[in-house]
Amino acid sequence: MSESQNLIKPTLLAWFFFITIASLSFLRFSSDYLGPDNDDVMRLVQVRDWLAGQSWFDLTQYRLGPESGTLMHWSRLVDLPIAGLINFFSLFFSGQTAEEIAVYIWPLVTAIPVILGFILCARAIAGPQNIAIGAIAAVAFLFGVGKFNPGSIDHHNVQLAIYAVLIFIVIDPNRSWKLHVLAGFLCALAIAIGAETTPLIAAICVIIAVTWAWYGGKDYRRPTRAFALSMAFSLTMLFFITVPSARYIEVVCDTLSLGYYALGIAGSGLLFLAAATLSYKSRFIRVASLVGIAAITFALAKIVAPECLQSPLANLDPLLTELWLDNITEAQSFLAQWRAKPLSIFGFYAVPVLAITFCIFQLRTADHRDIYLKLLFVIIIASGISLIQIRGSIFANLAAMIPMVFLVSQLRMKNREEPKNLKIGISFIIISLLSMPIIWAVIGDGISQLNNFVIARSNNTNLAVQDENDKNACQTHAALSPLNKLPKSVVVAPSNLGASILRYTHHHILSAPYHRNQSGMLAEIKASISTNNEAREILNEANATILVFCNTDPQVSVSKRKAPDGFYANMSNGEVPDFLKPLELSTSQALVFYEIN
Repeated sequence: MSESQNLIKPTLLAWFFFITIASLSFLRFSSDYLGPDNDDVMRLVQVRDWLAGQSWFDLTQYRLGPESGTLMHWSRLVDLPIAGLINFFSLFFSGQTAEEIAVYIWPLVTAIPVILGFILCARAIAGPQNIAIGAIAAVAFLFGVGKFNPGSIDHHNVQLAIYAVLIFIVIDPNRSWKLHVLAGFLCALAIAIGAETTPLIAAICVIIAVTWAWYGGKDYRRPTRAFALSMAFSLTMLFFITVPSARYIEVVCDTLSLGYYALGIAGSGLLFLAAATLSYKSRFIRVASLVGIAAITFALAKIVAPECLQSPLANLDPLLTELWLDNITEAQSFLAQWRAKPLSIFGFYAVPVLAITFCIFQLRTADHRDIYLKLLFVIIIASGISLIQIRGSIFANLAAMIPMVFLVSQLRMKNREEPKNLKIGISFIIISLLSMPIIWAVIGDGISQLNNFVIARSNNTNLAVQDENDKNACQTHAALSPLNKLPKSVVVAPSNLGASILRYTHHHILSAPYHRNQSGMLAEIKASISTNNEAREILNEANATILVFCNTDPQVSVSKRKAPDGFYANMSNGEVPDFLKPLELSTSQALVFYEIN
């Protein structure tokens, strides 16, 4: 059997198993064909607008925010395959059905590179006899992260797929120049899709550059040149096919713009020149040249895009930070999450800690030392990002599960050699389970639930059980579609409802949970904590004529805590001000529509 066949079979078997279980779970538990995240909804809205005739280069959401709309930063590169699938299936099915099939299939397709990346990494670290363990680890990751389930069409699954393949390429001992061409393209593609992965991509670039500087010679000259040239060419191509000409000289830090383009071209171009001319020089000269490249690139960043050296959310209005960002779990830091829900951190950080410990231990041995050093660097960078914002933990966990494959394979081998040794068998099972982030998440949640139960029993109180469906009751088609009976208007609602109102209705929404919609979000939040008269002025200034009030929305609770006598607090207590006229449209007790006078 050929080498490619050895990889294709386990990849397809693992993928088939994943899509079977994911599909059964989706059909059993999902009430919507789209993923539960607001980003999934907004992505679909963006794709629909493009299919309806909006320009490839125009990412403005004209029905969001102030009257002029909100320029989004999401790349058309992710819209493209989704729109292509919708157009293809439209040849055979109605528009709605074609859309349902497309958003069902796309995330499942993006799972394939993740599985292949895990399998290739397992082969590189643990040998071809252990690729099955890599396949199992991949499926466990896919189930745990939830970004590859049917309907999950935001860009995170694509980013994770790219990251999995890149990790394999940098640890591959064969140093194929063709794979480095692919790596250059994937690094550029990742930057073009979403700037939040830029530190991770920078880490990949650093590994390739440092590997060249340390070893040099013919074996490292060609793949390094291939990578640098590919990245420069790909970044140029993607810049010109995604950035409109009117914004060529604009610097923004949440998407591909002149800032990231200039830095990427400078870094990759200088690395290409260094690899082409200095590969046969001494290690000292190569390392010195790399330090020079880093210094030049950093100096250029200070000149061209100094604002991009900080978080894109650093300039967020303090009120939005307090009442919006600080209440989003994925945007929390490690310390904030520890204070709020200490047991939940196991699912985010336990496996990376185990993997870092294991990699450090493996550095003591000669076998695969280079591979484990690279993995250690990748995991530390990804984990460092996740300490700042929890959302980075999905990348940290992906990287962390790869070295754990080798530990599991070692225990598996020992278990086969000594099948009657109960200690080894139990260790194999326990380590296999603890290598999966989803197991840690279940353990943390279980302990938390038990703790709540014990506290409730000791206080002789009943645990309040909230139906999961109640959380999203205000965001369903049944709840929001009655708005279509009204002429197109500017609607005010808690930001969590914004994307769903855009999806299900023809109205213009003031607020949705996106940092580029800062002015719309700020107006809605200020109104929510103001007095009734002040709220009326804010809503009139925004030309809003409809208020959608959801008493179970988390933002209402946050606004009530901030301003117990404010507008939303009054509404939640049943005190409707006289400038609001109830509209007899609602089909949900939690959701009420009002006309703003």
